[in-house]
Amino acid sequence: MLETQETSRALQMPGSTIGVKVKVYDTPSPDGQISGTPHVHLLCKEMYFVLQGSGSVEVIDKNGFSTIELVPHSTLIFSPGTIHRLINPNRNLELLVIEQSGLPEYGDNIVCFRSEWLESDSRFAEAMRVKSLEDAYLRRARGVEGFLQLKAAFSESLVVGQEALGRFYQLGLQRTSHLHLKWKNAIADGALAEAQNALGKLISLDSGDINHLFESQQYLIQATEYSKLGCCGHLIPYA
Repeated sequence: MLETQETSRALQMPGSTIGVKVKVYDTPSPDGQISGTPHVHLLCKEMYFVLQGSGSVEVIDKNGFSTIELVPHSTLIFSPGTIHRLINPNRNLELLVIEQSGLPEYGDNIVCFRSEWLESDSRFAEAMRVKSLEDAYLRRARGVEGFLQLKAAFSESLVVGQEALGRFYQLGLQRTSHLHLKWKNAIADGALAEAQNALGKLISLDSGDINHLFESQQYLIQATEYSKLGCCGHLIPYA
């Protein structure tokens, strides 16, 4: 039986991931670049698949600042700790983003704010809050300020840059430590449960048991309009 978003389901994305279509913001940031909001994930690995358009990703990690070009149908995978900022010079960049379900939704993403916005829970919550497109642009502007500050630290020297990056990571940890139980449960109920379920089915196959094949499901996610505001741009979640 084909299930849709209107019916209840148990079928999850492969590996309990989530897919999100992203139309990158098409207005200038404070430094003049047309971009998304620079941010980092503390736990989630992500994959970008370019659906259409071209652009780049500006990255800051322990090695400093770099730029990765994006062209149609290219794929970029990056691990936690990679500060990333999508650049959309031609205003046509759209991506499919695959990420670990439960982690971004439960706040493992930290915008690259200056320390003044990261030093208390109240200030951080204020800076992260987005209820309108104007709020999203303000959050982006504050994130770009912090991103450029980190980039300048690496321009001074690798040691200075790594020290600044470490302080940013530590402040991000402080602001999200209360979410760790949610993250643990998301992993246990998602990716870990999916892996254990697959191993259980393999044990059944090893014994000649094919009963689980008679329990096959299908789930169709209908196309919708862009309805949410994310760090990178306008979003259509596929979950």
